[in-house]
Amino acid sequence: MAVLFSIGGWSFGRLSVGMAPLVLAYAAIPHTLDGYASAPIWWAGTIAATLWFLFQVVFSVRQLRAVRTLAKRSSTGLTAEVGPAASAALRSIARESIFWATGLSIAATIAGIATFGVLSTELGHTYEELEGGSFSDYLATAAAILSILAIIQWVRCGWRAIARTVVGNLLWQVSPGLGPVEGLLSPKEHDAGMLPFAHAQATPGCTCIEEFFRSDPSEDEEFLEGDGVLAAAYCPAHGIDQVNSLTPEQFRSKAITTWFWDENSAEPISENLEADRCLLIGFAGHSFTGLPAQFKNGQAETNPGPGELADERVPGTGAWSWEPPKPPLGGILDRIDLRPVGLGGQAIRYSHGRAWFETGNQNHELDRR
Repeated sequence: MAVLFSIGGWSFGRLSVGMAPLVLAYAAIPHTLDGYASAPIWWAGTIAATLWFLFQVVFSVRQLRAVRTLAKRSSTGLTAEVGPAASAALRSIARESIFWATGLSIAATIAGIATFGVLSTELGHTYEELEGGSFSDYLATAAAILSILAIIQWVRCGWRAIARTVVGNLLWQVSPGLGPVEGLLSPKEHDAGMLPFAHAQATPGCTCIEEFFRSDPSEDEEFLEGDGVLAAAYCPAHGIDQVNSLTPEQFRSKAITTWFWDENSAEPISENLEADRCLLIGFAGHSFTGLPAQFKNGQAETNPGPGELADERVPGTGAWSWEPPKPPLGGILDRIDLRPVGLGGQAIRYSHGRAWFETGNQNHELDRR
């Protein structure tokens, strides 16, 4: 079992930290009872794994306290109703954890009873009479594995319950691409650089549709009717010159217009509209990473999908994180502060391209460049 754990233990993630002392102790005890010289090595491994587990427990407690402190400081005192799908997803996650813990406990009990039953029939027989092996050994190993998994699963259920109780069932507003979890996308559909097909068709002098088919003659018009058309750079009605000809006041008043923006740019997110906010329901640290959600009809509701917990971001690596495209380094025409119209950032217009939207936390970095 120790060999199997050393090969595949990584697949259990954080749970393997708690499983390791139990696996090593399970090997150390019989080595001690049988008087093997390797017993001290197994106990040394058990002690080392236990110390590492305790260190992780301390780290988890510190993280939980930090999240609780942040929750108190960030609390607005406002309440919001959690939608039916989000509520069902939260209940489903809790039930699934308890189901696994209960199922593993029952399976471990059955395997333990079977072990003693088979062992009673094998006692008193020689190795040769047992035809080279004891079936109760295999049952005992299975019972031990199931017991360890059940213990760890119950610990996980308990720690999740404690974490959620300490922090509370809060709605966290997290900017897309930032924060402790991955996979949080803006509730707004990314349509930067696009304009509706019907709008392009009805606008006098617009050449966006013709330019699109000139570059891709094989494309189907029905596709454009559903998804829209990319604004052409030199279109008399929607080109770069039209974006840059607007006064800052005119640009601000129409800043949510999709074709103003470079197709690789983020789109402005309103600081006032709830529908534009990216939410996490019930975040309580790595023990419960929360459900990605957004406001729908005045309720905090999960995004379409199975309602699974958000993926924890690995600090300092970013190996699997998507790196958003960066704006051009030169050719800046001007910068337009969009905060007066409730958009959290600024527009950067370029002489050779469409505008880029930069959030408030990106502005400082851009200014330093």
